[in-house]
Amino acid sequence: MDQNDRTIALKPVDMGGEVMEMLERKGCILRLRPGRHALPMEPGNGGSVCLYASDPKYGQHKLLGITMNRTLLPNFGTHPDNEEFLLIGENDAKPMFLIVALCDKSELDEKIRTASLRAEDFVALRVRYNDPEVSFFTMLKDIPHGECVAEGDGKPATFYVTEPTGMGVERTDFRGYSLKVL
Repeated sequence: MDQNDRTIALKPVDMGGEVMEMLERKGCILRLRPGRHALPMEPGNGGSVCLYASDPKYGQHKLLGITMNRTLLPNFGTHPDNEEFLLIGENDAKPMFLIVALCDKSELDEKIRTASLRAEDFVALRVRYNDPEVSFFTMLKDIPHGECVAEGDGKPATFYVTEPTGMGVERTDFRGYSLKVL
């Protein structure tokens, strides 16, 4: 070998569970996988854990691990900016539903105000986890939505969301209406 030759030959390895676990142990990556960040959650509750938030000097962003164990939709509402859904979850958890209004916040509010709200104004998606075709997407700002799980025993549903660090939820005032997944 020529002393001026500083080439380091690297042999590729398969991107399997063992090598990814090693990278995580070494502090190189944060793995997102089914059940990894599940929280203990009593029935009727939902919660999240902030896995990281970017340093504000680089722009503000956070990743949340969400655990859902409520059958009602008390946080149904909108966000003033986009958020990404990463539906990485456990298929043996309670079924989870993502309810999405088929209109924006102002149109939904008008339908509520005029008592013209109907089931056809929503879609209740039975969440499919870990599917590259459907499980990773951006919910656009001002689109009303919420999550809940099916009634019954079982472990709570989990998934991930990324969003701006200061973004909250503006809850929809249903004025006597309620949503229920059958």
